[in-house]
Amino acid sequence: MNGTYHNEGRIVLDMNKTIEWKELSSEKFPELPHNSNVEITITFNESDFLSGKNGIVWATYDSRQVEVIHSALIAQHLNSEIKNIGFGKENMFLINITNGSDINEAIDFIWRSDSGLRLKPDWTYPDRETNKSFELWLNGQ
Repeated sequence: MNGTYHNEGRIVLDMNKTIEWKELSSEKFPELPHNSNVEITITFNESDFLSGKNGIVWATYDSRQVEVIHSALIAQHLNSEIKNIGFGKENMFLINITNGSDINEAIDFIWRSDSGLRLKPDWTYPDRETNKSFELWLNGQ
């Protein structure tokens, strides 16, 4: 996100929202000239989408993939729900396991066990390329 620095640690983003530096960090704001351009980057740990943290066991950019995996989990008697989060112009679909005691079994089924789907995360492939591991599984290979 881009914005402009204003006095006293205020950053006005291009979308006309104001963020106070003290809301972002406990560190002292660097001294910048008034109206300096500022870029804020938010990153996330991709492995959080696979770890079972908060029930999330899988993430994909492909709505078809998430629907198929969700149905496969239900067939395995693993209750789940699909969540959708936005990253700018991108949407990411998350699979959330609703029963905490089923998380490890769901992770095993989706990606960890050789007897499961054996999927690799979308982000292990180049941008805009389909998830080859999903396509292989879907085609019975």
